[in-house]
Parts: sequence; C-alpha cells; structure tokens
Amino acid sequence: MTMMMRVSLLGLLWAATCSSAFVPQAQAARRPASWQYRAPSQFQFQFQFRMGASTASTEEASTYSAVALQSSVQELKKVLAKEYMSFFSPMRTEYYSPGVTFLDPMTTLEGVEGYQKNVDMLASRTTLGKFLFQDALINLHSVEGGTTNIVNGVPKIEDLQTRWTLKVTAKVFPWKPTAVFTGVSIYKVEATGPKGVQVVGQLDYWDSINIQPGSEGKYQSVPTNVAVQDFVGQLKPPTFGGNAQAAGPELPFSLLRRGDGYDVRRYPAYTAVRLPYTRRDEGFGSLGSFTRGMNPMAPALMEVPTKEEANKYMMWPLTFVAPGQEKEGGAP
Repeated sequence: MTMMMRVSLLGLLWAATCSSAFVPQAQAARRPASWQYRAPSQFQFQFQFRMGASTASTEEASTYSAVALQSSVQELKKVLAKEYMSFFSPMRTEYYSPGVTFLDPMTTLEGVEGYQKNVDMLASRTTLGKFLFQDALINLHSVEGGTTNIVNGVPKIEDLQTRWTLKVTAKVFPWKPTAVFTGVSIYKVEATGPKGVQVVGQLDYWDSINIQPGSEGKYQSVPTNVAVQDFVGQLKPPTFGGNAQAAGPELPFSLLRRGDGYDVRRYPAYTAVRLPYTRRDEGFGSLGSFTRGMNPMAPALMEVPTKEEANKYMMWPLTFVAPGQEKEGGAP
C-alpha cells in the first residue's frame, strides 16, 4: 500500500523506506508537521522523526521495518492457532481486512461480518446454527509460511498455510451424521491495519475433492456441485451408504487426511494380538478364537508385504496409551 505523506521531501523519503503497516493512509494526511511514533513494545525499538532531522538512518529504518513486519506475522500465526483452538470464539477481527474474501469448495463470502456469521453458524452460536449443527470442532495440525521481505521499500509477505481437520454433526437428522473434512487454508496477508498485518483473503481446499488424480498431490479447483455431493454423501444414513458406526469400541485416532477413498490417521501407542493369515476370513476367525474374553477394539489392522512369499498379518488392538502416559521410546 502506498502512503501519501505531504510534509516535506525528507518526510517522503522516510515514508518510502518504512512499512505501510506503521502509517495507515487515512491517518497520514492528519499528521502534524512534528510528531513522534512509538512502535508496539514487543518490537523493542522506537522511531523518532522530526522535521529536518531523523534519529535513524535510512538503512536502520529499513532494518527496523523488516523486524517489525516479521514480528507482526509471527503474532498473526499465534492468533490463528488460538482461533482454531477456540473455533473462532473470539474472532480477532482486527487481523482481518474489512473486505476480506473467503472461498472454499462450497461457499463464497466477502467481508468480516459474513465471515464471522458463517463460523458462528457452524459452531451453533446462531439461531440457525443451533437448529442445524452441534459438536463442531477444528483440529489445527500446522501453520506454515509467512516469510517476509522488504523490496525497494515495499513489504512482501509469503502466503500462510494451515492444515486442519474439521468435524461437525448435523443434529437436524435423527441419525445425527458427522461430516468430516480435512484440508488446507491459504491466507493472503498484507502489511496494513492496526496490528501491522491483515488477512485480505482465504482460500480453502478439501483433500477429498481438490487433489485430482495425476496432479502429484497439488490442489485444484472443482465445480461447486462436486463439493455438495461430497458433503451430502456424508449425511446419508448408514443403510444408504453413509458413515457406518463401529460395532464395538474403536482405537482412538486423529484424522490427518480424508482423501478420495482413503484416510490418513495417527494412532496412539497400543498393544495388539498379531497373527499370520492367508485368507481374510481365516484371519478374523483365528483372532476371534485367540481374543475370546479380551474385548478387542476395531479396526482390524493388516500388514500386506510387497513380496509374495512373505506372510500377511492381521492385528486387533487390545489396549492403548492415553495422551501424556507414553513411556520413554513411545512404548505402551
């Protein structure tokens, strides 16, 4: 963003070397001829500027601007992590541009208010949301990107990327199906706003539909009806091809990726009964006889070697280690 400071030639030179995050355009025209700027305390530095004199050289000012910009981006990453953890309650709207755009495979929104209303609906914080949904949850797996640079006085910020898992239960149906989405969000960030940086755009991709065959794992846009079909398919009753519930207790896991016909899961450390098998029905029978009275958990885990002469193995989990109770080396 270009800043217009109508003070003097020296003032123009100073403005060209500093990040636009420091002097919002709307305030620049109202600056008096002599003023002092104090940067946020976490940056641990000060700027002082007066007509006809400067306490920092052009080179030092550029260095300070780069440090401040990087600090602002790091703070934004922390804010995003907290928002995901709390399902955007509260949503730090000062970190979003008033005209922020949001685009996912099924929804297009513009403006902070529309953005926040959509989140509040999923989280059952609106009247409609309370009728439709319950137990909304976002697990944040990573926040990456955000490298900063200042080129010829212009701040450059690399896109941020978050990886997440979203779950929401549709309580409006008697069988209360849970829809699960995994994917990434790409945040377009600019050096502006009261906190030094703001999100001006967010683009979401779902692993289940946006990774196309032959794309080498790259995300691509798809028609809206593909996203609708993916969502509706998860809402069907189990008898009509929906997500069936496990018959017994299941080994807990974190869903890292829900792809097209496959899942990537993270399981805790566990103990299991492991037996070789030739045919799958024989494997289930052998494990059933061996674990009688032990209450094994789902799912059945299978090892299928690449060499034909090697044995295949089937396992049933018996116990698992709760978070925080792992022994050294991760053993149960």
